[in-house]
Amino acid sequence: MKSPYSCFNRLSFRLQRYVRHRSTPPLTEQQRETWLDELVAATPDDDELMDRELEAERRARILGGIRARTQPPARVLPLWPALRIAAVLALLLLAGAVLWPRLQAPQMLHYATGVGEHREIVLPDSSHVWLRPRSELICAAQFGAVRNVQLHGEAFFDVTKDPKHPFVVHTAKVAVTVLGTSFLVKAYRPLPTTTVLVRTGRVQVAHQQRTLAVLHPHDQLSYNDSTQQVSLTKNEYYEASPINRMLTFEQASLPEVLLLLENTYPIHFNVRRGAPAVALTGTLDPALSADQLTDVLNVLLQRHHLRITKLTATTYQVN
Repeated sequence: MKSPYSCFNRLSFRLQRYVRHRSTPPLTEQQRETWLDELVAATPDDDELMDRELEAERRARILGGIRARTQPPARVLPLWPALRIAAVLALLLLAGAVLWPRLQAPQMLHYATGVGEHREIVLPDSSHVWLRPRSELICAAQFGAVRNVQLHGEAFFDVTKDPKHPFVVHTAKVAVTVLGTSFLVKAYRPLPTTTVLVRTGRVQVAHQQRTLAVLHPHDQLSYNDSTQQVSLTKNEYYEASPINRMLTFEQASLPEVLLLLENTYPIHFNVRRGAPAVALTGTLDPALSADQLTDVLNVLLQRHHLRITKLTATTYQVN
């Protein structure tokens, strides 16, 4: 097969000769026919040119296919999964924005007193609380439908009246529910008995789902969690008052009286095992020293054949 480049070169050579001969004398008829025959012989056929063009196109297609197979394919991500993930994330963000305030734990207020310390507190609903020594009170910084507070120890409450929002004092043993009144609650952990004394208004006292009593002014309830016994009395002797700091007790057990002293002074009492049960009534002035108060108690304990003896500067023995 003749190369197209060689054919083209011969054709160019013939044309150049023709141009040069134009400047020379005219060719004879025989010379012109000879030149044309040579020109035609140097020109490739149309079929030959077409075959060459087709061959070039076929080679180009083959090379293109080889490149397509050997080059790594471009990674195309489908759009629908991405949109689906975006929709799920949007729903999660929306749900989080709605639920986050509800899932957050409410801010709590915590109040406590030490030995011999008294503290007045104003609650979020403007109710007043007077914490007695070694007591704790916990409540939410913002009350809801029910004004719940948690008490460990002793406190006097003067509750702001609000019939639509009951005020409930929760202790380890009972729940005291009021609408607006003043009352005293004594619920120290070491004592088996919880005491509620009403000054004004009405108070409901319940243990779990059982109502123990509804109290009126000067009514006093004592509930023993160990025996589940309820004692209702009229306490005219003790005037419940937020500013009353006298150490007053009525028909109180020995552990209750001694705990009252331990809450007021940095002292501790050891009671011998098997000490008889007592019921003491009296008032002690906290302005006196601990030694002076134990002397007064010894007078009350004589008829029970008990005596308090000082062992160290802060320890007393009850025999």
